[in-house]
Amino acid sequence: MKDLFLKYKPWFLTIIIVFSVLLIFTVIRLVLALNSVKATLDEQHMGISADSLAELSWNDAKIRNMKKDVYWMEQQLVLAKSDSINLGFNLTDSIVQVQLKGTVLFKAKILKQHPVDFLNSLKQQAYFNFGSIASITTETSTIPKKPIKKVIAPKSENEKTEVKQDSVIVKPIVWQFSASNHFIVIITGVELDKDSVLDLRYKSDMIKYRTEQIKHDWLPKNYIPTLYIWLPDKDAKAIYRALPENGKIIFRN
Repeated sequence: MKDLFLKYKPWFLTIIIVFSVLLIFTVIRLVLALNSVKATLDEQHMGISADSLAELSWNDAKIRNMKKDVYWMEQQLVLAKSDSINLGFNLTDSIVQVQLKGTVLFKAKILKQHPVDFLNSLKQQAYFNFGSIASITTETSTIPKKPIKKVIAPKSENEKTEVKQDSVIVKPIVWQFSASNHFIVIITGVELDKDSVLDLRYKSDMIKYRTEQIKHDWLPKNYIPTLYIWLPDKDAKAIYRALPENGKIIFRN
């Protein structure tokens, strides 16, 4: 081995020198490249717009939640100026609340929600569009908006007018509406005293809703986010009847 080294010593020395030069050159180039990247990032940071900086801060979970809370409160303050009852969906706390003049009149606990992470991945501006005050554009329900009253005219002046309410609707409510900010909400009432196994109800309801979607829209051209919510049936019916037609709604997730 020693003889081989002595025989090819010039070649070995040349290889070592070349390798050393290349190594030094690579290290120097790496250091210069890192400095260049840092300088470029500093320059770009100085030129980033306020909107871009806001989007960057949106990636921080704590900052994002604080911004959502502030925006939620701002939208409620705007609604407080209205004389109409409105509806707030606080998905973070699993609450649906009826509001008037900034005062919460009634709260209902969400029993189940699908999807659980409804529109959680939105960027800041998209979220503000989603969380802004919206109006119900179209709605359908399995119960009438107001109870039907049957009035029987008296046969004589001395006889009192008899008023009969419509028969009690035992069937749980299914209330579906489209919002002006382009998503759909389907609220399903659950009779807790009879339907204690909510998971089974949830699975059968989802199969029914999916089947209806396929029947009415076999090849959908556009994706419309749909939020499914299960509420206690009495609460769902009370909320539906309390909210005026084309009522205002706000969301927080």
